[in-house]
Amino acid sequence: MAPKLSLQRLETFVAVVEHGGLSAAARALGIAQSTVSSNLQLLERELGVVLVDRSGRAARPTDAGEVLIDHARALLSLAAEAADQVTRLRSAPISGVLEVGGTATVTQQVLPRLLTSFAGRYPGIEIDLHVDNSAGVVRAVTDGRLPLAVIAAETDKPSLEATRVGSEPQTMIVASDHPLAGREASPHELRGSRILLREEGSASRRYQVALLEKWRIPRAHTSTIASNAAIIGAVAHGLGISCLPRSCAADAHELGRISEVHLEPAPPTRPINLVRLAERPLTLIEELFLGHVREKEGVE
Repeated sequence: MAPKLSLQRLETFVAVVEHGGLSAAARALGIAQSTVSSNLQLLERELGVVLVDRSGRAARPTDAGEVLIDHARALLSLAAEAADQVTRLRSAPISGVLEVGGTATVTQQVLPRLLTSFAGRYPGIEIDLHVDNSAGVVRAVTDGRLPLAVIAAETDKPSLEATRVGSEPQTMIVASDHPLAGREASPHELRGSRILLREEGSASRRYQVALLEKWRIPRAHTSTIASNAAIIGAVAHGLGISCLPRSCAADAHELGRISEVHLEPAPPTRPINLVRLAERPLTLIEELFLGHVREKEGVE
């Protein structure tokens, strides 16, 4: 099997030949002379030949070195050209399609805000947004039908890589004329309440059910509504109460349609993650979007 040639070692070899010695090559490359010597020795060991005659005052290529030098220069030139073209591509106006999935929760406030600022930065990019509950978008990413998605949940899928890009505070909402509106209350004071839950497969439902188990509201019964907006409308009309992301309920709260009840323990903040197949490389547009999300959400 032919040895795999390192561009760094070829660059060192060319510098030694062109500058006539190890110390001069080290100065030209801006590295230590010991590194030059090590790179050259490793290259000679890989090829099984001596490439540079070091016996005279100036280093000269051997016959094997003369054979290699033109090939080395050509390889280094080709690598520089490839790097230049990639750099030009990155600096050119970006165009194409960003395909992204989002859950009903994050597509009400968080994801539209991120997509708007991203489109403002890269106006040539088209956006194809797919909306489903957590189970649906995670399944689409796992199956390869979506390259990435933003969800307000964790994922335990081993094939997926999750990047934390933010968090989402939760709030318990009631109708604005509810007796406990705006108050601190105990779960016992909510006895007999109808709790409105999202549908099966929704991460919001998992969080809601977990909270009900903690609060143990006496004689509570549940109803399922497969939409945050529909739940807010039902709460506003007095059908029941619910726990939803604060951002989803913010507009209705400002309009006075709903109010908040403060229970202990307080609803935990939910994580927001960008998920993708771990083994699938990102396209340039997807890489730019991930970097944009991290920047906007203050993620290191």
